[in-house]
Amino acid sequence: MSHSIRLSDEVLELLGVSRKDFDIYLCLLRLGTAPLRRLAEEAGLNRGTAYDALKRLMAAGLASYVDARTHRYFAAQDPTALRGLATRREVALREARTDLDGLLPSIEALRGQSGHRPAVRYYEGDSGVRDLLEDVLATAERSHEKSYRVYSSAGIRDLIAGAWPGFTKERIRRGVRVRAVAVGTGGTTAGLDQRKWLTDAVQAPTYIFVYPGKTAYVAVDASKKLFGAVIEDAAVSATQALIFDALWKALP
Repeated sequence: MSHSIRLSDEVLELLGVSRKDFDIYLCLLRLGTAPLRRLAEEAGLNRGTAYDALKRLMAAGLASYVDARTHRYFAAQDPTALRGLATRREVALREARTDLDGLLPSIEALRGQSGHRPAVRYYEGDSGVRDLLEDVLATAERSHEKSYRVYSSAGIRDLIAGAWPGFTKERIRRGVRVRAVAVGTGGTTAGLDQRKWLTDAVQAPTYIFVYPGKTAYVAVDASKKLFGAVIEDAAVSATQALIFDALWKALP
């Protein structure tokens, strides 16, 4: 039955399809062809809501219709059309990223035109920290050195890895290098990275990223939920980089 077929809200959002739209699509698959009234009854929706969903499905290439003598009959496209929709969205996102990368220098130039004030952004939970990690990679990737620095805390390292299990592989794929000062036990090199240990006797309560123009801090609250903050300020980042580099030279 269609009720046992579930796509996550995140996947549906990426496809540009709402939950009701997908339910209508599954009903169409089950019915084969159906007029609006029958489809609305099957989906448990009023006719207006069902018709709006059909319009979105047709715009996405997931449904079509034929006009008979007394009714308009709707039909679902083959399920492989879902893969085609995903591919089109993927291509569109790549093109959007390319366009955005071209505009970023102009957008960045607007910052601070009315006076200098550091920007601070906050992130919560695994999804928020993943966004923070993406900012680290994207910013470092665009920089001349393509690298960043990090104070790697043993107490938080695994939680951050859990927020984005493929982070290290993605960093290597993008050719971004990292130097890590480890605080606490554990931690290994994986490629395009160097690691030194400050101490293995204690753990630091905060994981710190120092990357071009920004500094990011990740910690956990009392319920072990990740949260983070990014300070976007070239002077703060440069100062933290100087401190890191002096420490790096002093460590064996």
